[in-house]
Amino acid sequence: MTQPLQAVPSNGSNTGFLDVVRSELQSVEHALKAAVASEVHAVDAVAQHVLLAGGKRLRPATVVLTARALGLQGDSERMVAVAAAMEIVHTATLVHDDVVDNTSVRRGAATANAVFGNGVAVISGDFLLARAVSMLAQESETRLIRTVADVTVDMSEGEVQELITTGEPKLTEAAYFALIHKKTASFIEGCCRCGAIVAGADSDLERAVATYGLNVGMAFQLADDLLDYVGDPAVTGKPIGTDLREGRATLPFLYGLQRASNGHRERLLAAFASPALREASIAAVVRTLDNLGAFDHAREVARAHAETAKQALRGLERTVYRDALELLADYAAERDR
Repeated sequence: MTQPLQAVPSNGSNTGFLDVVRSELQSVEHALKAAVASEVHAVDAVAQHVLLAGGKRLRPATVVLTARALGLQGDSERMVAVAAAMEIVHTATLVHDDVVDNTSVRRGAATANAVFGNGVAVISGDFLLARAVSMLAQESETRLIRTVADVTVDMSEGEVQELITTGEPKLTEAAYFALIHKKTASFIEGCCRCGAIVAGADSDLERAVATYGLNVGMAFQLADDLLDYVGDPAVTGKPIGTDLREGRATLPFLYGLQRASNGHRERLLAAFASPALREASIAAVVRTLDNLGAFDHAREVARAHAETAKQALRGLERTVYRDALELLADYAAERDR
């Protein structure tokens, strides 16, 4: 008998809610290894480097948890293949993002572009996308391919929006929310839709889990943007103030800027998009934003999205899988890495 699921601790570090689909995630790992193999050594090396370097596999887990929560029973090669394809799409976008952003370290490890060079990394990212499409093309349900295509378009548009607004400190909150919707939340929504399609759920249930996924994605990105200011670099794997240095205006900064007095506002603007910003200056910005309530506000907004996500699941039968999805929503808002 499955043990009752435990609430996510306040530090947001526990992913024990994934235990209920651990066997399925092991099958996903096997599918990933088979999918990324290439006769071209360089392509194979990049794929192995970026895709098999570990990680919590939250996106394929969302596909599996959603399918199970909607009643899919027994072994399902189709579910595993779709979950693996979604992880491959996500990884391919990260490879491309690292090239565009000139990122050298991700999750404490060297990025593909840092190890193999930009050209090989970009083309290997294309290879991963093609592999994912090939896997999805084996399925008779064309809605799977359409769903993945739609969310990939959203992610691409979101990344372009982020690029063209980098260095703009007076981005509106509405524009910021629209950006993270496309950049992050749309993909989690797509994972949930794919889980619903695999499970054969009706349109009402598919819409419900899509709403869940969208709000989990929003909470996840809000938490990520908050961690850039308050996270522990030893845990997150990146230094405090990366977004500030690189000129990405996220909710904590936007909220603080709106509420700052003239003096504090000038100092915040002076620090924004300053690559050579010293730790002492970043610490001063963090104190200012904290005093203005920016971090508390960002946490509240993330938690509100998590609550909206959980409310969307109320029409599903109460199972350990629905419980796990609810805990995943809490984790997205409260995580520390």
